[in-house]
Amino acid sequence: MLQKAMGKRLNNKDDNSLDCNEHGQMVIKEKKRHLAVIDIGTNSTRMLIFRNDQGKLVRVNKSVRYTRMGQGVNQTGRLHPDAEKRNMEALEEYKNIAADYEVEEFYLFGTSAMRDADNTGAYLDAVNEKLGFEIEVISGEAEAELGFVGVSQCFDEKILIFDIGGGSTELIYGEDNEIKRMMSINLGCVRCTEEYLFSDPPTFQELERMNEKIYAEFEKRTNGFLPTKPYKLIGIGGTATSLSTIKQGLKTYCSEMVHESTITKDELERMIDSLASKTIKERQNMVGLEAKRADIILAGAFLLLNIFKITGETIFTVCDYDNLEGAAYRRFVMEK
Repeated sequence: MLQKAMGKRLNNKDDNSLDCNEHGQMVIKEKKRHLAVIDIGTNSTRMLIFRNDQGKLVRVNKSVRYTRMGQGVNQTGRLHPDAEKRNMEALEEYKNIAADYEVEEFYLFGTSAMRDADNTGAYLDAVNEKLGFEIEVISGEAEAELGFVGVSQCFDEKILIFDIGGGSTELIYGEDNEIKRMMSINLGCVRCTEEYLFSDPPTFQELERMNEKIYAEFEKRTNGFLPTKPYKLIGIGGTATSLSTIKQGLKTYCSEMVHESTITKDELERMIDSLASKTIKERQNMVGLEAKRADIILAGAFLLLNIFKITGETIFTVCDYDNLEGAAYRRFVMEK
């Protein structure tokens, strides 16, 4: 309710209103046009409300709901009814929030879980019938491209971006704001948790097996892909930002403190030791970690550890702009 009330107050500021021009005449100020992008991921569903200010993307509101669309997809190949219900409720809530901001246009896209599930089409029809939303299910390569577009708003040097999602990990290399190559690997924190981690806390054998499988797949897929050094290693998405908030001990998420923060390989290994020794309930009480990420953060940390291994890098920089901002920029700013 607070978020919606804040939305109304902010929106009132942006309504058409009377003002004086330089000659003292009353004129109507132009109303700011709000747009929205919604990313339906394997673990979370996120919404960005923004405006296009003369070619610059201005973020107005950013929301996240942990809908876990990837629940059981790796085992059954289908979206779980509970996941569909959670996501439908999140989308309905987002539609109401967007109404407070008088959002004029939406773009919704789905990623790994929706790519892999056999019954995604039926769910897309249900969302369209109930809420009037059309959802585009994008490829892993398109997802990677959107991530690059988001990051390139912040960095213009040689960059290697990783995006550890719930169902897949994207790697994107670019120079001078141009993608040189990219790939999507079907390993994510939800997928790896469901496939390898069964005990609470996980056993050493479970962690070792997961680590070996991740490294083998990363090494095989990235052979010939990695760029020559030097470049900046950039992390986007929930795993990267969550590890930053854990490191900093942030009780509430602060974009300014997370964006361009860094994590070293040694720091990551210490966090892995701490996470691995705790039960899910104990992780839920950790300062800096969203309770709904407590079960999957360890797998995400191991995916990141293996990115360090295959690249030989010892530090990465967190970027708070990702495929959500990339989709907003590509869909509504670059095309205008």
